[in-house]
Amino acid sequence: MWRAAASQLLLRRDAHPLPSPVAAAGAACALRHVVDLVRRAVPLALSPDDDSRKEELKQLQEKKEEIDKVAHKQVRRILWSGLGFFMCQVGLFFRLTFWEFSWDVMEPIAFFTTASGLLVGYAYFLITSRDPTYQDFMERLYLSRHRQLCVKHSFDMEKYLELQKHCKCPLDGHNSHGPKFHDL
Repeated sequence: MWRAAASQLLLRRDAHPLPSPVAAAGAACALRHVVDLVRRAVPLALSPDDDSRKEELKQLQEKKEEIDKVAHKQVRRILWSGLGFFMCQVGLFFRLTFWEFSWDVMEPIAFFTTASGLLVGYAYFLITSRDPTYQDFMERLYLSRHRQLCVKHSFDMEKYLELQKHCKCPLDGHNSHGPKFHDL
């Protein structure tokens, strides 16, 4: 929308000031300036298909998906290792309780092992100020692994988010590309 009196171009509720009308010789320069303002205000999704930024975003998306898969795989490996550790602990306590020693010997050991687990959970709460739930631990572990992999593979997350913002079509709904923890 063009407001001639105010000499500004309105795009998406944003007013872009334009130079004052110039003579016929400078009109081409003013037109180029208007086109440049429109190009900056309109998202990349409405730009031509051969735009290099779209190709760059596609490459970054592929790289991010690969990093996401590796991070998920590492988190799953750690979680399964934790399950294996706890199964070995229960098996060891079972063996020590019924074959090697008696419950009178193993009861204090089991109590202090359980109390130590509670202390670790409470320390986690004090350090992170978050509930010590498995879901929270999994999310934090995933984000930590994801950041490490981004650094290792020289993935520029800020550039990816900026390109994603510019390439998003305004007609698309809100689509979060954050981690999907329910798929872990």
